[in-house]
Amino acid sequence: MDLAQTIDHTLLRADATEDQIVQLCDEARQHRFFSVCVNPYWVTYCANYLADSGVTVCTVVGFPLGATTPAAKQYEAAQAVAAGAGEVDMVLNIGALRSGLLSDVEADIRGCAQAAHNSGARLKVILE
Repeated sequence: MDLAQTIDHTLLRADATEDQIVQLCDEARQHRFFSVCVNPYWVTYCANYLADSGVTVCTVVGFPLGATTPAAKQYEAAQAVAAGAGEVDMVLNIGALRSGLLSDVEADIRGCAQAAHNSGARLKVILE
């Protein structure tokens, strides 16, 4: 496997500018990275900019804390995929996990997985 195809080129700063997003996309295209990972606001822009490049657009839901409601994360995931994300990285609710609320954690993951997978996108779960 080509190492570049395992790399998510990421820019999740709240103050990222359009010029920085373009640079991120250009670098990902040049190096043939698997994806660019951007905040949800930039998904449509990146999907259009990277069309036919082979670079996947990834975004985050429940970022950065993971403590939003499962319904909010599921909605975010569905919106991201509709906007052109091929991958969704959800942040796990670490407080619920540490509290032993495993059925809540499972339901949270399941909701995001369904939102992503129903549209052919992949889901990754992040422990922040």
